[in-house]
Amino acid sequence: MSPAWTSDALITRVVREILEPTVRGLTADGIDYRGVLYAGLMLGETGVRLVEFNARFGDPECQVLMLRLADDVVPYLKACANGGLAALPPPTWREGVAICVVLAARGYPEAPLAGTVIKGADQDFGDHVVVFHAGTARREDGALVAAGGRVLNVCALGPTVKTARERAYGAIARIDWPEGFHRSDIGWRALE
Repeated sequence: MSPAWTSDALITRVVREILEPTVRGLTADGIDYRGVLYAGLMLGETGVRLVEFNARFGDPECQVLMLRLADDVVPYLKACANGGLAALPPPTWREGVAICVVLAARGYPEAPLAGTVIKGADQDFGDHVVVFHAGTARREDGALVAAGGRVLNVCALGPTVKTARERAYGAIARIDWPEGFHRSDIGWRALE
């Protein structure tokens, strides 16, 4: 979900306790890191903990950002690679909330079932819904089939969490894929 459902105090703590020390460590080690550094975090009873860093855009984390990004991402990627990111203005973000619900293949994550036919994923769901193909393929006959574990990322933008969530789950209801499954609790904490 974007923006992240959390408090300003928690974001400040994550920046201070996890992100800034990481950047200082990279600099101290002489590493000129240019790119994405995604911090996978877990929030529990004892506070926030770092689970992992990914040096790439995450799937499905990136998709909600792309829905909210109002600018072309390419100049930012080029500037980052060339060391000129500081010269660009901060990106502009669309108002509202973006939610992503992953449709996974039966058997995921251990042994996802491949080759099952997915119908309806390519239809027009409206201006506020985008279906990202994360693990699909086309057979010779043109049928869309599952070719991975996390197969589709159904993302929606809305003025509120409730609207974005309704749009995402509404699109999922129109996709015909009996061998796929998804979580039904995305965004529930933000609704409470």
